[in-house]
Amino acid sequence: MPLPARLEFVSRSESDPARRPGWLAGLALAAVGAAAGYGIHSLVPAIPWLTASLVLGVLVGCVPAFRPALGGVFRPGLAIASLRLLRLGIVVLGLGLSLGDIAALGWVAILSIVALVIVSFLLTLLIGRMFRLEGDQPLLLAAGFSICGVSAVGAMAAARGSNEKDTATPVTLVTLYGTLAIVVLPLLASILRLDTQQFGHWAGASVHDVG
Repeated sequence: MPLPARLEFVSRSESDPARRPGWLAGLALAAVGAAAGYGIHSLVPAIPWLTASLVLGVLVGCVPAFRPALGGVFRPGLAIASLRLLRLGIVVLGLGLSLGDIAALGWVAILSIVALVIVSFLLTLLIGRMFRLEGDQPLLLAAGFSICGVSAVGAMAAARGSNEKDTATPVTLVTLYGTLAIVVLPLLASILRLDTQQFGHWAGASVHDVG
C-alpha cells in the first residue's frame, strides 16, 4: 500500500542524509578547528587562540585532498562560521573594550590611532601592489597589518569572498611578523632603555595581533 504523499516526504527526509541540515557538518568541523587552536594556545600561550585556529583552517584548506569535502558537505556550515559567526565574534571582541577607557585616552591619542591605522593600511596596500601580488592579497595584507592581525584577514577575506590561495600568504606573513614581534620588541626595548609606559605605547601602536 503506497504511503500518503506527506508521510512519504517525511520518511525520505529522515532517511536521506542529503536532506538533513547541511550546515551541521561544517559547524562541527569549525568547532573542532577552534578546539585544536585552543589546544595549541594552551601549550604555547604566546600564540593567540584565534590566530592558531585561523592558521589551522588555512593550512587545511591548502591541502588538495581536503578540498572536495570542504567545498562539498562541509561548505554550508563553514560558510556560516566564516561569515556570520566570525562577524559576531569580532563584534563581541569589540564589546570587550570599554568606551570609558577609550575616551580616557584623549582626542589626541584617538586621532593618532586612527591616522596610524589609515596610513599603515594605505602603505601596506601600496607595497603589496608594487610587488604585484595577485588577487586580494594586497588588501588582505593591509587589513592584517594595520588592524588586528589574522582576525582582520579572516574578516576581510569573508567579506570579499577571497579564495584560499589569496588568504594563505597574508595569514602566514601576519602570523610570522606577529610572532617575531613578541621576541624582538622586548629585546629592542631593553637596548633602547624604554620604560614600561614607553614600551607599552610602542608595542600597542606597532604590534598588529590580538587574542
